[in-house]
Amino acid sequence: MKFNDGLKLASRDLSRRKLRTFLTSLAIAVGIMLIVTLVSLGTSGENLILSKFQNNASLKKVTVINMKYFDMENTDFSELDMDSMYKKIDATAIQKFSNISGVTEIKATITNPIKSIKIDNTESKNDTKIVGLYNNNSIFSNDSIQSVRKDNNNNNLNPIVAGRNLNNSDKNSILIGKNYLNSMGIKDYKSIIGKDITIIENKTENPNITISPLEVKVKVIGIINDKFETKDTLVTSIDVANKIKSYYSLQENYIDNIGYEAVDLHSKDMNDISHISNSIKSLGYYSSSYQEMVDQIKNSFKIIKVILAVLGLIVLFVASVGTINTMIMVIYERTKSIGIMKSIGANRNNIHSIFLMQSGIIGFIGGIFGLIFSVININIIQLALKLFLQSKDIKETINFAIPSWLLLGALAFSILISIIAGIYPSIKASKMDPVKALNS
Repeated sequence: MKFNDGLKLASRDLSRRKLRTFLTSLAIAVGIMLIVTLVSLGTSGENLILSKFQNNASLKKVTVINMKYFDMENTDFSELDMDSMYKKIDATAIQKFSNISGVTEIKATITNPIKSIKIDNTESKNDTKIVGLYNNNSIFSNDSIQSVRKDNNNNNLNPIVAGRNLNNSDKNSILIGKNYLNSMGIKDYKSIIGKDITIIENKTENPNITISPLEVKVKVIGIINDKFETKDTLVTSIDVANKIKSYYSLQENYIDNIGYEAVDLHSKDMNDISHISNSIKSLGYYSSSYQEMVDQIKNSFKIIKVILAVLGLIVLFVASVGTINTMIMVIYERTKSIGIMKSIGANRNNIHSIFLMQSGIIGFIGGIFGLIFSVININIIQLALKLFLQSKDIKETINFAIPSWLLLGALAFSILISIIAGIYPSIKASKMDPVKALNS
């Protein structure tokens, strides 16, 4: 028997019971709809979150902190002695970090809270922080500059809007964020360039110890663009930062005794991140990266998508039981027809194929309807979410999409599971005795 002939016979039998065929296919359609809709939502959610990281300069950055390496996943933090985990980051360690292949830029920092600064007769009471960098390296990495330029559609955007950046020869110099000056009521930020200002610190990390306030005079050499994340920060030479940090920590010389708090290692390519992280680990330091976070997000969404898919599979399994029932009913209704086909020469394989084709057709119809329902669902959800965001004055849009692999895979799976459900009824039909079938 030719394939086309078998397909015509299978289709003709199903068309005689249109309502039953439709209802059986509808059960499969619901299962496919759940799988496609839920997995699409999970995939779209994953893509949305990952897109936020895609152009982030931090993806090509590894941060080393002054701690010994430990396995975060297998560590009981309740038993972790943080003092024993300390590992000093000094100039020697920084040099080793910079020698790791793939590292293009390095930023070793110490930071400290600042109570206030005084410019002329204006004193700011806004708490901020001061940052000092090893070797007075720039706080702005090339990747972060390019990222801000891209976000603002301005290739000429510079991190310093007035004056200049720090260099190796600066001893008592400082950069001030434009935002911080605005909070002080200073709008003419260019007029601050070249002025001496006073940094005032009157707190230590031990609140029970009170000592005379520390006042440090520095010269403003640059203003930080308010488009950059350090817009509220004071960036100074390592000498000034060390003096303030030593006062705050009650150390004679913080850099010599404690070392740097953290080091950012920037790479040219995201593919170097794993190698850099492993190199840091071999040096005995703990490090973290956004790439690790991205990997964790991907793994989390894999689990979520599997759970969502299983919910649809449960419905699809129930629907397959309906397919078996429908096919058995067809056999009982077509018993004489089966006897006639066998009496005129149809063999077991022919009967077997016809009923498997019927099962496949039910799966195909259910799959098509399931995909149509899924597209409708996704559009309704997207419209509802858009209206909700607009009601909250949120301009960001979220685009849900059904991946092509999911569409094709769901349709193929729908047909496959229906064919599997039809195996028992088709075997039952193919084994019928033609004489008994004709006499039924």
